[in-house]
Amino acid sequence: MKKVILTTAALVGGVLLSACQSPDVALAEAASYAAAGNHAAAFPLYRQAAEAGSPEAQLALGKCYDFGRGVTANPAEAVRWYTRAAEAGNADAQDNLATCYAEGYGVPKDLAKAFRWYSASAAQGNAFAYNNLGLCYRNGEGVAVDHSKATECFMQSAMQGNANGQYNLGRSYFHGLGVPADMDEARLWISRAAAQGHQNAAAFMKDNNWE
Repeated sequence: MKKVILTTAALVGGVLLSACQSPDVALAEAASYAAAGNHAAAFPLYRQAAEAGSPEAQLALGKCYDFGRGVTANPAEAVRWYTRAAEAGNADAQDNLATCYAEGYGVPKDLAKAFRWYSASAAQGNAFAYNNLGLCYRNGEGVAVDHSKATECFMQSAMQGNANGQYNLGRSYFHGLGVPADMDEARLWISRAAAQGHQNAAAFMKDNNWE
């Protein structure tokens, strides 16, 4: 009987993985499976592309381990793949990795490292990172309290349409933190966040009879 030797492809999780398949192709196929809700099929393709060096796939694989999509949730593995993507310059991975350090998720809590990675992501224009960086400045997490810088970060996030950034910018105007108190500006930004379904913003509107 002849042995059958697989040299160009392997079947993993019911998905045919080709050794010749480019990371971009594997990533695209994985994204299609994920969009259809088939995370079990997406996972091995994300891993193939991630191991081949794709930062986008490394980010996606980190999310699989983070949220238990197609694999058992594993915070340490999530951090490992977020780190690879972050070090390759992926802004979303940098923001996610920073949050892991901020919360002590899958890695020892380290607010200084969280601040550093939020800064790196925000420097690339990431709206989520700008909001998170603003919180660091506002709360003195990993950096000295600086309400002016916090408000600048919230503004950068809010201008991109980020609901959290809009809410926090509105609060800055409401309380006069980093900017002169301005109820009109506070209401403008908080109402924009509420219109996106931000629950805290909606509650803030109700509490101040701004509805």
